[in-house]
Amino acid sequence: MVDFGMPQKGVSLPELACGALHEVQAAEYRDMSASIGFAAVLAVCCARTFPDAPILWCESAYAPFDVGRLYGSGLAAFGLDPARLILVSPASAVDLLWTMEEALRLGAFAAVFGEIDGRAPALTLTATRRLQLAAEAGGRPAFLLTGHVAHGASAAATRWGVASAPSHPALETSSLVGRACWRVTLEKSRSAFTGVAADMSARDWCVEWDARRQRLCDVPDDPARIPSPDVMLAV
Repeated sequence: MVDFGMPQKGVSLPELACGALHEVQAAEYRDMSASIGFAAVLAVCCARTFPDAPILWCESAYAPFDVGRLYGSGLAAFGLDPARLILVSPASAVDLLWTMEEALRLGAFAAVFGEIDGRAPALTLTATRRLQLAAEAGGRPAFLLTGHVAHGASAAATRWGVASAPSHPALETSSLVGRACWRVTLEKSRSAFTGVAADMSARDWCVEWDARRQRLCDVPDDPARIPSPDVMLAV
């Protein structure tokens, strides 16, 4: 499983299966950057799960999300060493899906990510089924970042909707900019939750990324919340 490093108490985001395809989708157009940020956190967690393997990130030749390219310094701030990231830019959606499939079958990457427009004709049930089978064969996770438009039928094990959420200033840095915070919703699951600490009735969580301790933390829904004791211990 992909370990998010969350404390084993309360309602926590379920762990994700490694040999499976997962989809990450922005809740709305304005949440595009938030969804990419959450995907970067997933990359950090996968890099920790498989410490000796690089991350493969496939960007479309023509970026479909209008949020720019990945930024090395920003990834480093999140906890991902840019040197562990391999970027490729396939010429088309068909080439991107083929690249992801071949990379997954190798089993040589900690995870394989692909940015693709959810409306792309190439993104079919058959294409996602091939990615799911390739992830199972290689035993490594795959993540499709599909923007803010949901596509049709998919063989992905899970689909996550990501929206930005208010944050409080990071105590450890006394910065006006707080930790990255998201509301994530499990929109689709082909199987039961895998996380031991997961509330089986829960379908959405508000979480923030503690870059210092390299883990996701549960946070209250109230934007004016007081940091939890666990967060305060991170100082």
